Amino acid sequence: MGFPSHRDIEANFGASPGRANGVDLMPDRVIEAHARLPHLPLVCADGQHLPYPDQTFDLVVQYTAFSSILDSAVKAHIAREMLRVIREKNGFILWYDFWLNPTNAQTKGIGIKEIKHLFPTCQYSIRRITLAPPLARRLVPLSWGAAEVLENFRLFNSHYLIAIRP
Repeated sequence: MGFPSHRDIEANFGASPGRANGVDLMPDRVIEAHARLPHLPLVCADGQHLPYPDQTFDLVVQYTAFSSILDSAVKAHIAREMLRVIREKNGFILWYDFWLNPTNAQTKGIGIKEIKHLFPTCQYSIRRITLAPPLARRLVPLSWGAAEVLENFRLFNSHYLIAIRP
């Protein structure tokens, strides 16, 4: 599919490109993303100190970042920053991360209990999604339909999609 264009962001996501922003800790990722999305303001920053005023955004998206952070204190600082920059009225955090990944020692899955500890005063809409990638890699070439059925059962799903409201 590729990266969205200026028009795609507005048409498909309802966000005017001037109001969308991106943050990454790794400078090379910011450079690569800026090359693909020159219209999007991107910054290299530590999530513990986001360079935005309080209540700037309607939506903050966390996409598999927390599972790569092994230090609990760092996770807590980032969660507080996400809550700081989200609008209290009608804003929300969209969380997509895995709760189980036994094959990668450099990551740690995050369960619902830990997420609720990070965002203790919030409301949640939680859904388990994404057929576990090791299973999907083996099954999809054999039968896309079987993979879809297993994913719908949610028993073998490895990620959470959560809307977190302050």
